[in-house]
Amino acid sequence: MFAGAMPADVPAHKRGLPEVPFGAVVGNDYMIVRPLRRGSMGALYVAEQLSTASHRALKILRREYVSDETLFKRFEREAQMAARIPSEHVTQIIASGVDEKLQVPWISMELLQGQTLGDHVDENGPMPKMMVRQIFEQLCHAIAAAHAIGVVHRDLKPANIFLSEARRVGAVKMVKVLDFGVARIIAENLTLLGSPLGTPNWMSPEQTRGEEATTATDVWALGLIAFYMLTGRLFWRGCLKPDNEHGVMKEISEESVPIASMRALELGAGGSIPPGFNEWFAQCVARSPRDRFVHANAAYQALALTLQG
Repeated sequence: MFAGAMPADVPAHKRGLPEVPFGAVVGNDYMIVRPLRRGSMGALYVAEQLSTASHRALKILRREYVSDETLFKRFEREAQMAARIPSEHVTQIIASGVDEKLQVPWISMELLQGQTLGDHVDENGPMPKMMVRQIFEQLCHAIAAAHAIGVVHRDLKPANIFLSEARRVGAVKMVKVLDFGVARIIAENLTLLGSPLGTPNWMSPEQTRGEEATTATDVWALGLIAFYMLTGRLFWRGCLKPDNEHGVMKEISEESVPIASMRALELGAGGSIPPGFNEWFAQCVARSPRDRFVHANAAYQALALTLQG
């Protein structure tokens, strides 16, 4: 899952992206089996880890992220920090490095089976509030664990939340949060890429102004994600028009944020907002970060009360 979509008819090499053929070995240990997906920031492959004969997800990022020693150290540091987040709901990082031949940074991760939250909602529509609560409990466990060690995701969105098939008795879905660390690397190299991070649908006002992201930045996204899960709709009116990033950015940065139930009614999803959600949502998407829930755990505890029963 990557920030920003790349048109399928644009060759990867023309966008500064690596093309790695079947059978190529990356990092002296990962043989490419097949591609999974591409984005403007990199490409994701299924690869066989030769030392263990296990299949892994191998993310190969743009060369710009290691174009000098400073950027390489930053990439290395962020990958290591993401690997230390103490939660089973963060995608496990196996290893990371820079391939000497290709001169590209790579990250090896556990290979998940399932679908993204975005794909699930697209296929099935709004979620029952009990399912929203179960998913949010796992999601916020990951985000709170990251916040506790000073890590902010910065790019939370349904495409970065994976509903994996559970590997334990009694569990149905295991939530895995993707791309910890990657968003920070991207954000700190915007001048190299000349483009904003991702799409604005989930960005906070401070991100639209280029300000530093904090734990409250992730809380803003959590509010929008909960609304999306309950209604099956994107919150911003500008999202109804294609290629309307400017309109969405203006809503986020300048216009008053409407009450959640009123916006749901406007979008044809009236009745999907449970009692108490309006107040919870308003605290998530307060214009000033100081007025939001301080971290993900506090946001979940308050949301759970509105979704019980």
